[in-house]
Amino acid sequence: MNTSTLSSPMQPVPLKKDYFGRALIIGAVLEALMIGGLIYSNWSQPVTIKPKPRIIAIHMVQPAPPKPKPTPPPPKPVVQPKPTPKPVPKPTPRRVPHPVQHHPLPPKPLLAKTPAPRLPVYAPPVTPPAPPPTPSPAARQAAIDNYAAMLRARVQANARVPDSVRMMHVSGTAVISFRLTPSGHLLSAHVAQSSGIGAINRAALKAVEIASYPPFRKKMPKHDMTFNVQVHLSARES
Repeated sequence: MNTSTLSSPMQPVPLKKDYFGRALIIGAVLEALMIGGLIYSNWSQPVTIKPKPRIIAIHMVQPAPPKPKPTPPPPKPVVQPKPTPKPVPKPTPRRVPHPVQHHPLPPKPLLAKTPAPRLPVYAPPVTPPAPPPTPSPAARQAAIDNYAAMLRARVQANARVPDSVRMMHVSGTAVISFRLTPSGHLLSAHVAQSSGIGAINRAALKAVEIASYPPFRKKMPKHDMTFNVQVHLSARES
C-alpha cells in the first residue's frame, strides 16, 4: 500500500473483480434456494384457518328464593275408646215396715195440789241515813265570814278604774249588794251605798257582775244568800 491511499480513510479499498462477482452469484443462489424452500414448505403443510373468537355475554342471574317448606299436616287427634259402662245393679226391694199404732193411755185423774207452806222471809229494817250534824251557830257564822272575805277580795281584784276617774283625780268607795245561790250563781246585784261619783258606782257594779264565785262551804246554809261588798276605786291606782 502507498502513502496516498492511507491518507484518505473515507475511500473504499478496491477489491478484486473476481471475488466480488462470485460472492454475488453465491448470494443469489442461496437466496433462491431459501425462497424455494419456503414455498415448498408452505405448499406441503396444510393451511389451518383460525376460528374467530366468539363473544359470549354473561348475565348475572340471581338465584330464585328457595321455596318454603310445606308445613306438616296437624297430627290427627287420638280418639280414645269409649269406656264400657259398668252394669248398674238392680236395686233390691226393701220391706216397708208398717207403722206401729200406739194407743194413748187413759189420762190420770188430776189431784188438787195443796200449796206448800211458805216460811216468812226476814227483812232487816231499813234505817234512813242519818242527817248530817247541824253546825253550831258560831261555826256557821265563821264559814259565812270566810266566804264573804273571799268575795270581797275577788270583786276588788276585778275592779278597773275608769279613765274619767283618773282625769278628775278623785277616789271613792261604793257598797254593792248581790245575791248568790249555793252553787255560786249570781242572781242580782245593785248599788246599796253610793260613793257620790257615778263612774265609781258603775265600775264597782261591773266588777261584781263579771266575777265568778265558788259554791258555798259545807257549814254554810243551803239556800240563797245576800252579800254586801265594799269596792274602793282611786285615781292613783293603776
